[in-house]
Formats: sequence, structure tokens, C-alpha cells
Amino acid sequence: MGQKKDFKYYLMIFGIAVLAILIYTVVMWINSGEIVTNMLVMALIIPLLFTSFLFVIDQVSSRVFPKRQKLQQAKEDFNTFVNGMNKVLETEGDFSIQDYRTLQDSERFQKTLRQLFTVKNRGETEDLTIDYLSKKFKKSSIEYKAVQIIINEVKKMD
Repeated sequence: MGQKKDFKYYLMIFGIAVLAILIYTVVMWINSGEIVTNMLVMALIIPLLFTSFLFVIDQVSSRVFPKRQKLQQAKEDFNTFVNGMNKVLETEGDFSIQDYRTLQDSERFQKTLRQLFTVKNRGETEDLTIDYLSKKFKKSSIEYKAVQIIINEVKKMD
């Protein structure tokens, strides 16, 4: 899963496992005509062991592979940045649906957006400055207008 696994996640796994074993027990009861009390006891023990095992494996893997969590956090941060900039473009820009599609399809614009995110997080470098990024597009283009709005917002964030 792409999100943090909290108590609800493990409770859901436990519930599904109990439900599966209870369904199996009922099917066996219907087929044989007698209740297997051993299966009813196992309906609680097996899901508990399974859920505990899953929890331990998740905890161990998160400690052994912390780089994966950092990458996931970076993706989430970038998505938050993009969503925020999208809201700014909706309020400050006068873009049509076609303009948004153009921005979405433009590789240069998407690269500039990633670079602006980098500038926001790490600051400007010799090779990557806000002035450089603002001059990447023709002044008459939709990308230029969008980049200018985003640059103004990034400057406000700093």
C-alpha cells in the first residue's frame, strides 16, 4: 500500500481473515452436517497469528528499507506541491480545460515544475535559478503564463 498502515488496516485484515475462516467453517458444517468446534477456535487464533505476522513483517521491512519510505515521502511532497500550484493556477490564472491539457502534455512545463519544486526545497543553485526558469518559454505561450504564476507563488513561500 502507498499509505502508512495504521490500526484500522490491521483490524481490517484481522476481520477479513476471521470472516474467511467462519465462511469456511459454515461450508464445512453444511457439507458434513456437524459443527467442528476446533474450527471455531481456529477462527480466532489463525487470524490473530496472521495479522501479528503481517504487522511484524511490515515493521521489520520499514526498518530494513528506510530509503523506500524517503522516496515515497518525496513523491507525496511533490504531489502536495503540484496540487497547491494547481489551486493557485485555478484562482489566479484564466485557463481553459484545453490549456490545462496543454500544460499536462508539455514535457518542458512538467520538467520546469519539478525544477521549481527543487528550487523551493533546496534553494537556487548556479545552474537552476528562478530567473532561468522564468525565461524558458515564449512570453506568448500558456506555459509562460502558468510558470510566472507558479514562480510568484514559490517566491511567496520562501
